[in-house]
Amino acid sequence: MPALNESALKEKLRENPVGVYLIYGEESYLKKAYIDKIVAKTVDESFADFNFHTFDGKEASLSDIYESAQAVPMMAERKCVLVKDFPLDNLDENGVDQLKTVIEDNPEDCALIFSFVAYEPKGAKWTKVIKLFEKLAFAVKLEKKTSLELSKMLESGAKKRGKVFEKGVASYLVTCVGADLNTLLNETEKVCAYAQGEITKADVDAVCIKSLDARVFDMIKDLTARRFDSAFKKLEQLFEQREDEFQILGALIASYSDIYRAKTAVKSGGRAEDVAKFYNYAGKEFRLTNAARNSASLTFDDISECISILVEADTAMKSTATDKRLILEKTIVKLARAGGR
Repeated sequence: MPALNESALKEKLRENPVGVYLIYGEESYLKKAYIDKIVAKTVDESFADFNFHTFDGKEASLSDIYESAQAVPMMAERKCVLVKDFPLDNLDENGVDQLKTVIEDNPEDCALIFSFVAYEPKGAKWTKVIKLFEKLAFAVKLEKKTSLELSKMLESGAKKRGKVFEKGVASYLVTCVGADLNTLLNETEKVCAYAQGEITKADVDAVCIKSLDARVFDMIKDLTARRFDSAFKKLEQLFEQREDEFQILGALIASYSDIYRAKTAVKSGGRAEDVAKFYNYAGKEFRLTNAARNSASLTFDDISECISILVEADTAMKSTATDKRLILEKTIVKLARAGGR
């Protein structure tokens, strides 16, 4: 049985929802959504107490899971067993053999789900487990969607609510909120309820909560455009909103790293988005496009100096008793000087 992508999983659930599933990947919202779909398709709500069993992987054994899966459904055709965060990446050879038995002996009336939502396993043992599921069951990896895919999802979600985004506004919402699908859908619902007609950029600005990365990006945009007063006002707003100083600095470092990578790609004759091939920018490709715009007024020497300033600030925050707010204020002054000559 091959690994399933999202499209293949949808088809599988339409045809026959029972089977053994390994559901993992970076997109938490989709993992939960598809687990809920499998449960809904296999469990009659009237008899859920008898036919839907959930195990905490930290406390359950493979024997417990095997016995639950083997039980005959009560007054229903199917049942479902959901196992959350079982440490499959820590199984020894005997444990792998037990897991193989659990998979191979799973009854035709049972949907058995091994899900990973709280953490993502890694390592050689985990790779071996994935291959076992790909051979004997259904391995489903749900990854972060690209910025374009996210924009299309938001447009579809708005259409279901009787609203339409103006051209480019769904993409703008992604840049403001970030790539977390659950947050994006919540913000889409808010802006759909607020907008009177087509959803505009002004509607998004009025009701949607910008991510810290987006607010720091706006500050950097002011710095590179030499709007220094505006940049300092944005920093002051971050302090007023009680944002953590380390997270602000982290967002600054990430943004200037984006600027360096994007400028390097363009200088080499490519596009800023090409950097996504080498780093994890899934759902955040827009960061590179925006970074390319911000880098236009900066030389490589400017960018190098800015990164050195940020490294110095990071060291000061972690190793001195100096007030962290003061460190950030001095850092913004230095960045303004470095990029505003």
